[in-house]
Amino acid sequence: MRNDQVAFPLLTEEEIRDVASFGRRAHYEAGQMIFEVGHSRGEYIVLLEGKLEVLDTSGDEDKLITIHSSRGSFLGDINLLAGIPCNIFSCRTPCPTEVLLLPVTNLRNMMIHCSSIGEKWMDAMLRRREILSQRGFDGLRIFGCHGDTPTLHLREFLYRNGVPHRWIDTGDPANDERVSRLGEGPFQFPLVTWSRKILMQDAKVPKLADFLGVRRPIPDEVFDVVILGCGPSGLGAAVSAASEGLSTLVLDRMGPGGQAGSSSRIENYAGFPSGLSGHDLAMRSYLQALKFGAIFSAPCDVKGIRTEEDGLHSVHLQCGTIAKTRTVIVTTGVSYKNLDVKGMNTLRGVGVFHSATLVEATLCDGRPLHVIGAGNSAGQAAMFLSKHNQHINLIVRGGDLRKSMSSYLSERVDANPRIKVRLHSELRALKGVDMLEKVTIENTSTGEITEDDSCGVFVFIGAMPCTDFLGDDVCKDERGFLKTGADVVACGKWPSKTRLPCILETSVPGIFAAGDCRSGTTKRVAFSVGDGSLAVNCVHDFLGTYD
Repeated sequence: MRNDQVAFPLLTEEEIRDVASFGRRAHYEAGQMIFEVGHSRGEYIVLLEGKLEVLDTSGDEDKLITIHSSRGSFLGDINLLAGIPCNIFSCRTPCPTEVLLLPVTNLRNMMIHCSSIGEKWMDAMLRRREILSQRGFDGLRIFGCHGDTPTLHLREFLYRNGVPHRWIDTGDPANDERVSRLGEGPFQFPLVTWSRKILMQDAKVPKLADFLGVRRPIPDEVFDVVILGCGPSGLGAAVSAASEGLSTLVLDRMGPGGQAGSSSRIENYAGFPSGLSGHDLAMRSYLQALKFGAIFSAPCDVKGIRTEEDGLHSVHLQCGTIAKTRTVIVTTGVSYKNLDVKGMNTLRGVGVFHSATLVEATLCDGRPLHVIGAGNSAGQAAMFLSKHNQHINLIVRGGDLRKSMSSYLSERVDANPRIKVRLHSELRALKGVDMLEKVTIENTSTGEITEDDSCGVFVFIGAMPCTDFLGDDVCKDERGFLKTGADVVACGKWPSKTRLPCILETSVPGIFAAGDCRSGTTKRVAFSVGDGSLAVNCVHDFLGTYD
């Protein structure tokens, strides 16, 4: 692992001198613990002399992850940059050791002023997370049954926010011994542990988010911009706003990624010729925004937005917290429609899914899978799931896959021997009690009806904008998408007589919309990222902060 030059680069002597101006020296005796799992720590470490042992205590037995013994090596996880206080490793000194300690604020300044070091540092943090996943690092353990919806929500939340974890299926008899090691029951599942230490029973996402520090307290200050939604558009806006000196707060119901976070592969995003997953794109953008000082908090459900007499906006959250801001960018995206099919609602989360990531893939067995839809999201889901299952049925209502799917992707789907494209087909019913068992499919051109075994139905059809929390004063089209710019003027809802709205400004001055929730947009990742950046330009125009 230490041979990976991206994950474990060494700072040159010149770089060490540059970093030293942002930190302070510290000396530790042999056998000292510099930090431990679960304890709060706010400093990154650069080794000057001695050795640092990094320990994994998340498994059944403590393991030595690596030993830093070369001058210029550095320690520090993404969590610190995100403001998440809990360490996921322990670190001790086997011999007298001297280090540089860099507070998070100083690290941000260093990465901005010393860009070459910042690139090296960022790449190392991302690559180390990849290596941990590949080497089976447990992190938190989530004990819960295969068909338990709260367990699925916990796993989705941790996955979205990059918190290392491992799921233990309590419905599998093979895991009975692991459960018994936790002590005498009865237990309330889902249950969260670190190794064999029980951290939380009957765990819920908000409670776990507060415990881990992922849901950060909202500072009592007036932000330049509050961004609602953390998909590609929200992340694009966050990077642009924070990098341009605007105080930025980002709120989301689940965490970084949005609908794109559910995409297994994005291959038409400029700069990534071999493609990348939606999760990878989200984590890279998230880390980039953190570098520039954006504050993220999740889960946060927005109850509504109130415009005060002084022109400021108050974002009211369901938990009772209020965020004050000069401007708001709404990037809440869309949610996939549910089919009006018997069994759809009762089997959601236990066979019916609206995303296709590793979280959902691990819930499916060897029986066939059914993907419903004909767009890029459906095609990418089918391609990803084919890595985990040999029998994928892509259910397409129309007669030509290329009408709604990018040509490169439709060709790849057609060429995949594990994917069977069923044109002129529609889902009619689902059967199952505790989990999905069978689906009924109708061929609308022949009238033939078949009943298939199925362990998973992945629905990617039509999308509804997530804009219900906005009042009637924010103008929407007939489907609920937010109108902006000239469309607001055309519908007669623009209140100002002294100026026209910015191109992405809604009918409420100072509230902007970007990405999939905006009326008339192209539902593509690259467009959404650009739309988020354009919204920040509008914020600058509104605030008068452009030179």
